[in-house]
This record gives sequence, C-alpha cells and structure tokens, in this order.
Amino acid sequence: MNQPDMFHAAPSPNSLNRSEKSDPVVTIGAARAARDEGMQRAVDHAEIESPDWAQHAYEWLELFVAAHAEPFISEDVSDASKLDSSFPQPPTDRAWGSIYRSAVKRGLIRLAGTGRSRRRHASICPLWIRA
Repeated sequence: MNQPDMFHAAPSPNSLNRSEKSDPVVTIGAARAARDEGMQRAVDHAEIESPDWAQHAYEWLELFVAAHAEPFISEDVSDASKLDSSFPQPPTDRAWGSIYRSAVKRGLIRLAGTGRSRRRHASICPLWIRA
C-alpha cells in the first residue's frame, strides 16, 4: 500500500492559510508596524473600559520605578498593579506595552538586559531598570 508521507509532503496551497496577496517574507518594518498597531489596539481598548487608563498606568509605573531600584520585568509591574484595588486593570496586560515605550522615550526606564517570564513558560522578556 502506498500511503503519502505526512512528514515530507508539500503543503497544499489551501492549507497555508494565507491570502493571495500575502508575502511570506515579513520585513522588520512590517513587523514593527504590526507591533505598534497591536499595542495601540490594546491601549485603545483599555481607554474604552477606563478613560485615561494610559495616563494612570504611566503614573503607576512612575511610582513603581521610584520604589524599586533593582531591575524588573513587566510582569512585576502588572502583578503589583493587580494588588492595588484603586488601579483600574486593563482588559489585557498587553495594554502595558505602549506604557513601556513611552517610559523609555521619556527617560523613566531603560533596558537593563533580559529576564524570564513567569507566565509565558520562562520565555525571554525585557529586563527594565530606572534610568
């Protein structure tokens, strides 16, 4: 019996789940644009749920940074914010991404290296420190 080799068979065009206009090579510019769009969608959603969330989050990050001289990962901040009943939680922690970008641009924090995520199977993540 001749069964197809499931490990070496070429995928059918329909199984690739791509539009006809899709380019299989993603440029760094396109990846950054998608990142920025995703961060904006997340913070926009947070702002719908809690007006001025981004400003509150930035101020919360300022307080966290002032109280912590040691390096930290983003989960340290979002986890600590969940313990503060006065802080409005975003619908997703992804909303914090744009807050970090603002904090770097404004000179509040800087990249200190890499850390390991507790939530994402110990994946590598940015390690931040007060600037």
